[in-house]
Amino acid sequence: MQTEIEIKFFVVRDIQEKTSNLLNKLDIISSGRLDLGNVYFDTPDLALRRLDMGLRIRRSDNFSEQTIKCRGQAVGGLHARPEYNAPVMGELPTLASFPADIWPALAVRDEIQSRLVAQFRTDFVRQHWLVAFEGAEIELAWDRGEIVGSLGRTAIDELELELKTGDARALFGLATRLAELGGIRLGAQSKAQRGYRLAGLGKALSPYPLPDVSGLDASACISLGLQHWQHHEQLWLESEGSTRRQARLGILQACALVAEAAGTLAAVPFWLPELLAQQASLVQAAEGGDERLLGLFQQAAFVRLQLAIAAWLHLDA
Repeated sequence: MQTEIEIKFFVVRDIQEKTSNLLNKLDIISSGRLDLGNVYFDTPDLALRRLDMGLRIRRSDNFSEQTIKCRGQAVGGLHARPEYNAPVMGELPTLASFPADIWPALAVRDEIQSRLVAQFRTDFVRQHWLVAFEGAEIELAWDRGEIVGSLGRTAIDELELELKTGDARALFGLATRLAELGGIRLGAQSKAQRGYRLAGLGKALSPYPLPDVSGLDASACISLGLQHWQHHEQLWLESEGSTRRQARLGILQACALVAEAAGTLAAVPFWLPELLAQQASLVQAAEGGDERLLGLFQQAAFVRLQLAIAAWLHLDA
């Protein structure tokens, strides 16, 4: 078992030249290119999803591997989930290849095995570089391709940073260097989450009220606020009309919650002044129309702020 710790970005405009320039300045240990085909599996009634598990078979020219990812967390673009990998033969995963203790019971595992079906697929080209950075080794992967489900298909254009060895501070450090390129957004949704939705099996994104935070400490409030912020930012990008207006309100409410909670701390986080400045920019951008707000979401300073909050939560809170 390994715990995958990664930061995901969605690429929203052409950054090929800027990325190449950045790579030329980094210490590259190795690099390569893979054509990857991935099929995701679950039962018809989504038993694995209810267990917060994701199951896939990944194939390339020289390998075929099954992976199961277990319950984890995704905050501010940082994804941390235990995962297990094993060789696979045939078209279906073999759940008995994974440790027995990840299942509620072996009978549950075997019942799921008997009903596994393919639900959706992702096919993409992965360019990858292993980077030595601040005492750590970090894989930078650029995935470009598509997700295909019963409701259609959607593009994949993602940059992922995965910590292989070393301290997570280096991971955030390199992520900040990437954010400074502009043209990327933090991605809180995995390919699997997007795939379930495209297969008609996941909940559609929708607005929801701020959770009740009474009795929670400041760190918990900041974490919930950041999740609320990023959910509604994605909803704004995918919606229109009244739903888009609700999403905009959700973003502003989430920022206010994070700022209020941060202001109660004895050691005020270094990112609070920038958050307050971006709050004001959000209000002005919202008044200036959709194009102005979209431009703000893609600004390097906006993404760096979200990264700084996520790093604080993961490393310092």
